[in-house]
Amino acid sequence: MRPTLYILAGLFLLTHLACNDSSGQLSFSAADSSLQNEVQKRLEQKRELQELRRELHNSNMGRSLARYKPIIKKYAKRYGFDWRLIAAQIVKESGFRTKARSHVGARGLMQLMPRTAREISKELDIYYIMKNPRENITAGIYHLRKQYQYFPDASKDERVKFALASYNGGAGRVFDAQNIARYYRRPDNRWQAVSPYLTMLKKTDWQLHLQVWPDGKPKYGYFYGYNETINYVDGIWALYEAYRRIL
Repeated sequence: MRPTLYILAGLFLLTHLACNDSSGQLSFSAADSSLQNEVQKRLEQKRELQELRRELHNSNMGRSLARYKPIIKKYAKRYGFDWRLIAAQIVKESGFRTKARSHVGARGLMQLMPRTAREISKELDIYYIMKNPRENITAGIYHLRKQYQYFPDASKDERVKFALASYNGGAGRVFDAQNIARYYRRPDNRWQAVSPYLTMLKKTDWQLHLQVWPDGKPKYGYFYGYNETINYVDGIWALYEAYRRIL
């Protein structure tokens, strides 16, 4: 029996017993009310996932996902990622638009910068990263793996989140935020503990910087793109969790 059916069966039993109370009154306890709320929550989540599944399968994005799924799965497996995570990242990066280009020059499905693409071209011996969608995906997953390797002290899921932050904002920004976390005696290997400190890498936080770094400023420079990076990681992770249930 599925978990939802267990809950529904329990709710039916509790309702039946309450209806047969000697007082003749329907008397739900706080626990019963909590169970009702849980059932309603589960049903609402199920409806949302069904709607997401329909939208995905009936959209251009869904068709693009189906088209590139083999290459995503191949290189996600090679570099140790769940292919659905990569799918969620591509949705966030480019919406599966092969000719997507950002205002800073990032291009392709995985929105790689030209300099990064040149470095990966030498490492993987592929030369059309900025033009060929399949090479762009290959290079993007490889680049994410490189970021992943910067955070060996975190659990797998936390390493992925840090890798995503590094992919978006640069590994140095994450290292600096981890230094502030350590200064405040907070865990430096958990994304939710470290991410708030990305907001403290501004020039106006100089008093804090004097306490953390000998020269009074972040090692990798000031950072103002913290909202984008935090939303990037959290948005991809939320979509990834949905994809794990529908794909």
